[in-house]
Amino acid sequence: MVKGLDAFEQERAHAPQGVLRFLLRPGAGESLEGLTLKISGDKVTVPVELAADGGFVLPRSAAALEDRAELVLNKKRNSFRWRPEVRSPGVPAGARRLGDLRLQCAVQWAIDREALTPQARGALDASGGPCHSPLAHTGFEAPQPLRAAWLREGSRREALPVNRQRNRTFTPPLADGGWGDDAVVEFDYSTIN
Repeated sequence: MVKGLDAFEQERAHAPQGVLRFLLRPGAGESLEGLTLKISGDKVTVPVELAADGGFVLPRSAAALEDRAELVLNKKRNSFRWRPEVRSPGVPAGARRLGDLRLQCAVQWAIDREALTPQARGALDASGGPCHSPLAHTGFEAPQPLRAAWLREGSRREALPVNRQRNRTFTPPLADGGWGDDAVVEFDYSTIN
């Protein structure tokens, strides 16, 4: 996850005031109740505070990095999903800033690419990666099921694709330089028919 922290600093221009947190989501049969986190190695242990919504801030620790420490949960690791979340102040509830999503994608990609084979990494990097290629369609999760999502900047407004099978997922145009970082994704949570 340190690669994600590095990417956050490198791509920070997309969200200069943005705050990076990670969110844990429990799988089937699990809950956040009683869950604790720590960064643990042979010589280093750093407690990580977990918010009620499953969010946490990953602290940088040179000692933990040197010790090759890992993030450890007190429950089965594979029973939780995690994802980064970048939020800038002043963005209304029920909306997301495009620059925040671009930065969030950069953090996710920096972490995920380490698990890929060299061939897969090379192929994705050659196209610009999932955050910078117009060929990539990176989905993001909304807080609740979506009826629709729009991207708005000034008087310009465009409907965004919403995945009908996974109705919380919307796909913003991360690589489209015609949209500025301050463009806002707006959600319609109306009842889905």
